[in-house]
Amino acid sequence: MSKKIENEAQFINATHAADSLSVDDITLEQEDVLHLALQQALSPPALPVGFRAHLLNAALQESLLDVESRKRALDLEYAQSLRNLHRGYVRLQRDTLALILVIAFTLGACVHLALPWIITVLTMETALTVTMVGAAICLCVGGTVCFARYARSS
Repeated sequence: MSKKIENEAQFINATHAADSLSVDDITLEQEDVLHLALQQALSPPALPVGFRAHLLNAALQESLLDVESRKRALDLEYAQSLRNLHRGYVRLQRDTLALILVIAFTLGACVHLALPWIITVLTMETALTVTMVGAAICLCVGGTVCFARYARSS
């Protein structure tokens, strides 16, 4: 019985010493004394039957849920990046088509304005030849671009 009273006295002294100090001021020795006094004064509660099995089962379920949620999050991220990639590809195609149309109309307007001057400077046959060569060059360039896109998409 005297040992229990002695332990309680050590516990009370340790707690009073700890109360008078701030958390930063407590030394390792004082902390060890407090832990020892608490360990001797208080007995740990008994664990319920099957506690370890329930704990392991809960940890396993948590890890499975964690893996599933990470997989779902990665799938959503992948789908979002795929949509963004497709949206960028469609925007690139639209911008390319608009650029080609602007260039074609600009060249058509330039040829329409320059054709009377070309006819007066050159003979009719030469003007027709220059126009036909220009049209052939434009068709070759357009065909090459279309063929390259078709080969990439296949």
